[in-house]
Amino acid sequence: MKGVVTIQGYALSGGGRGIERVDVSIDGGKTWLEAKRYQKQRGDLYSSDTDNDCEKWAWVLWEITVQIYPPVDIIAKAVDSSANTQPEKVKSIWNLRGVLNNSWHCVQVQAENAKDALRNL
Repeated sequence: MKGVVTIQGYALSGGGRGIERVDVSIDGGKTWLEAKRYQKQRGDLYSSDTDNDCEKWAWVLWEITVQIYPPVDIIAKAVDSSANTQPEKVKSIWNLRGVLNNSWHCVQVQAENAKDALRNL
């Protein structure tokens, strides 16, 4: 079916904290859906100083399949085990070199032409 897309990505957090949730919005941030995460489930919330091979220092892959109706802004954000979430806008964390930008990721999806967009509704 046209308009059904699978959105995939990765999330990570610093300090050995795990990713608790990845939220995806297909309406520009008005509503949110929880994506499926692919990571090991362990009882501890933090890695220890001696646990250097802990998966919490690695990317957590995620995906979600949704129906979209272009044009639309798709946004992804993650929450870690300490309830830290990504900042909404890069403006509050901007620096000249652009390093450490961890703001919400947004992708704008446009229809090839208006007739195609209306036909898919």
